[in-house]
Amino acid sequence: MFSLLIDYATLISYIAFSLDLISQILRIHKRKSSLDVSLRGTAFRLIASSIILLKFINLRDNFLILGQTLLALTVATYLIMIIIYRKPRKNKN
Repeated sequence: MFSLLIDYATLISYIAFSLDLISQILRIHKRKSSLDVSLRGTAFRLIASSIILLKFINLRDNFLILGQTLLALTVATYLIMIIIYRKPRKNKN
């Protein structure tokens, strides 16, 4: 019972991390700029997330695999948005 509670709490924690990143993704999209975000730091975060995901796959822990997959995909999306909006867009007014 306690183990199942910890599994679900872990999954909820991953969702919370992802929601924070999603808010950052939406902020970048709204401002059309990512100049204040570290491209290198986010790339390292994606590499680290992917390595941790591989470890969880090796452990065969479905809750950790699901949560880490969600986090890695969110970080990948964040990195893509940083790259797309690296240069400020000029208004066509």
